[in-house]
Amino acid sequence: MRGGLPRRTGVEIKTPAFVPKIWYLPASILRRLGDSAGRQRLMNEDGHLLLILHEAPMPEDDEVRKPVLIWGKPEGEWKSYPCTGGLTAMAAHLAAYEERISALDEAVEQASTPRQYFEVMRHVTPLLRATRNQSVVFQEARSARPDDRQLINLRDKAGDLERAIELVAGDAKAGMEFSLAENTEEQAEFAHQANQEARKLNRLVSLFFPLATLVAVFGMNPPNEVLSMRGFWTVIAIGILSGMFLHYSAKPPKQERRKDLRKE
Repeated sequence: MRGGLPRRTGVEIKTPAFVPKIWYLPASILRRLGDSAGRQRLMNEDGHLLLILHEAPMPEDDEVRKPVLIWGKPEGEWKSYPCTGGLTAMAAHLAAYEERISALDEAVEQASTPRQYFEVMRHVTPLLRATRNQSVVFQEARSARPDDRQLINLRDKAGDLERAIELVAGDAKAGMEFSLAENTEEQAEFAHQANQEARKLNRLVSLFFPLATLVAVFGMNPPNEVLSMRGFWTVIAIGILSGMFLHYSAKPPKQERRKDLRKE
């Protein structure tokens, strides 16, 4: 080992940038690490445990996750990064998740429109995925060291957070679906009312349009000549009858009228 870095068969294994330089991880773990932290997972090599976790994600940093590392040595000592304190620091790490979940729960309760529910879901989705993966990592660590009571407590806390974010996600999804259904019903009611108004207007037009046309035609002659014209009143009667025929023919069938009455 030179400069604190493990060597194997004469080839120096570099410590990735996201790992503290003062950590002298075994070569069996360093060989499995890439240039970035990658997904949340547990590495168990030669009695060493390396838990690679993520900070509570935000929608805008969906492609990049900030790593949180916990290194457990064979003799039982634990180190953590970026916060120090080993497993004790993990309580603050999980508290950050709990705070985010609580804030999203309040946002769901205050949401009332599909856009507001969608904004909540944008935050819930990456947090739900990260919480589930984190719970799996703690469960694997607890299985690797079944006698470590701190790991058991962290595993249980991670499980509680997973259930909490699942409930928030379920409430947000149900709220969005209900809000969309409610808006659809309102739009249907508005469309029905507009259709009713259009029918009334069409009936008025069908009743008065033929008569108005006849009046306009005869209005080009003096009134005394119009009244003395042969067949004037016959034409007027025909116009009225035509308007009434169009008026009543524009009404919907009885079955459709019954449906409209039920809706009203």
